[in-house]
Amino acid sequence: MPPESPDQIVRDFLDKDEGVIVYLSDDFVFTRALRNIVSRVIGLRGETLLPYSSTEAALNKCLELRDAETPCVVFVERMIGSQPSTDFIIRLKKEFPDVTMIVLTWEATHETVAYFFELGVSRVLVKPASANKVIEELAAAIAPPVELRQHLERCAELLENREYDEALEASDRILMIRPDSARGLVLRGDALMGVGRTDSAIQCYMAAHEAKPIFMAPLIRLAGAFRDMEDERALAYLKELDDISPLNPERKVDIAEHHLRQGEHDKAEEYLDRGISVAEREATSIVGDLTQRIVDAVSAIAPNLAVKYLNRVIDTKRVLGRDDLIHFNRLGIILRGEGRWEEAVEVYGKALTIAPEDPVIHYNMGLALWEGNQRTPAMDSFENALRIDPGFYIGSVGAALNVGSLYLDLRQYDDAIPFFEHVLDIDPDNSLARRKLDEAHDRTKLAPEPSPEESFAMSLAEEEDVIDLDSLPEPPKKKKKKKKRRPFTNLEL
Repeated sequence: MPPESPDQIVRDFLDKDEGVIVYLSDDFVFTRALRNIVSRVIGLRGETLLPYSSTEAALNKCLELRDAETPCVVFVERMIGSQPSTDFIIRLKKEFPDVTMIVLTWEATHETVAYFFELGVSRVLVKPASANKVIEELAAAIAPPVELRQHLERCAELLENREYDEALEASDRILMIRPDSARGLVLRGDALMGVGRTDSAIQCYMAAHEAKPIFMAPLIRLAGAFRDMEDERALAYLKELDDISPLNPERKVDIAEHHLRQGEHDKAEEYLDRGISVAEREATSIVGDLTQRIVDAVSAIAPNLAVKYLNRVIDTKRVLGRDDLIHFNRLGIILRGEGRWEEAVEVYGKALTIAPEDPVIHYNMGLALWEGNQRTPAMDSFENALRIDPGFYIGSVGAALNVGSLYLDLRQYDDAIPFFEHVLDIDPDNSLARRKLDEAHDRTKLAPEPSPEESFAMSLAEEEDVIDLDSLPEPPKKKKKKKKRRPFTNLEL
């Protein structure tokens, strides 16, 4: 039986399967050409080609089709206006993993094509393209060549179900048909990893890479395998992947983490800079998450780098909103950890211009002020947090202990007591809270509030017995011992 023609594959998809084509582009000339191509195949019919120039509208339509289980293919322009469409591709693939996407571009470099395939794009079509070429690419995206397809799909399904022995048998059938099938070799490697034959799996991945160097999966598997073994070859494969697909910012962070573990901070910083730059250019939606990942990786090893990248993501934002508060909060915490409490206070001050009624920011600002021995302003910040949300500390041993401790330091014993009691409600064995609660109760007993009559009598006594302070000898100077303060508990947004 002869294979189906591309026209027939597209016709069946649009007619029998009632599939649709979503097209995200501001190139109205190509939109019209695509409509003519589709009309040539199945004739004029409404709701077959759905063009959009707005990424949000196109995304919503794709998700609507997903929920309705309507088959669809999505054409996406590489550039929408002056911005790359990478954000749209990432978001759509995250929400709709099985979607079929074809990227349209006027210029396809090796690097961009490799990155698109990593993101899950099925095909890349270079414009201008003839009607036949568009149909061929569309048909290939809808139904790849029949050869090996059933075996490949069966093997992938077995792997997903963790039926590794059966997957090994399926991979044997694939490689009997086509011994140099890169995808078949990767699937066999995955099955071998599943049964614990790591060395054999690595050989399969290497063979797949040699068979098809542009295919990313073998290198990704190799890097992962060697990372699990803490083998230095993982870094070599990550760098090889980076050479093939340099637009992937996440991988640059992977490489930087390896250099950090080896104590090579300068090399790590170089890759982190590249990663942030690529993300800012290609996919702004992931910059925040990428920065958080960088901060997680470097804060314990090189906090100065954490400060650098958090400042960068804040400074490069044109408009700051509530989503950015996590960056401000994290930056303030790291600055405090470095003893730079004044800078931390400044950061929290900027955050409060975005969210003046956020109790967590007020509380953490109070911690920074307390770190600088600014106890009264620190208490003002704590009380601002309590005014906004009287129960913001509920459930947090550290936060309740901090607020109570500052009240105790400021001799506001009655105010301190409820916070220590709350700590003991959560953690009855907390010896520090118990000791401070006892101290607060003792101080309250030693210094009861005088009645109005007692206050008046005391003031008269003070008038009758006035002491000349200038005539008293100076007391001997004593060196004050610095008390070690337990680490403050920050609250995360």
